Amino acid sequence: MTEESIARVQANFNEVAHQPRILSGRFYEEMFRTAPQLRPLFPRELTALQGHFDAALALVIRNLADMDALLPSLRDLGAQHIGWGAQPQYYLVAREALIHAVRSLSPNWSEVLERDWRQAISAIIVPMLDGAALATAMAAAKIADESQTK
Repeated sequence: MTEESIARVQANFNEVAHQPRILSGRFYEEMFRTAPQLRPLFPRELTALQGHFDAALALVIRNLADMDALLPSLRDLGAQHIGWGAQPQYYLVAREALIHAVRSLSPNWSEVLERDWRQAISAIIVPMLDGAALATAMAAAKIADESQTK
C-alpha cells in the first residue's frame, strides 16, 4: 500500500470507529446476513468478541505502514481460526462484510477508498491464511510421522 492509501484508510477508520462496537456490530450483522452458515461458528453473545475485533482491527489499521511487525501475530491468529472452523473462503466473506460495514458508516465513501480498504484487508487476511496453511501442513506432517512409527 502507498503512504497515501494508508493515510486514507486510517483517516476513514478514525471516522467510522469512534464508538465502540458499532463497526464490529455492522460487520457481524452483514457477515451473518450474507453467510448464515457462519453463525454457528461464533458464540451466541458477541459483545466480548466485538471488543476483541474492534481492538485487533484498530491495532492493525494503526500499524498498516509496518505490517511486517504484525505478521507473526496475524499468522498465529490464522492458525487459531482453524480450531474455530474457519475455511479459506470465509476470509473473503469477512472482507466483503467489513467493507460493507465501513461503507455504511462512511459519509465520504468512494471507489478509491474501497480499493484502499480492499488492499488493507487483504494485507491482514493473507498472513492469516498463511498461518492457517502452515498449521495445517504441520498437523499433516505430525499425522504422517505418527503413522510411520506405528
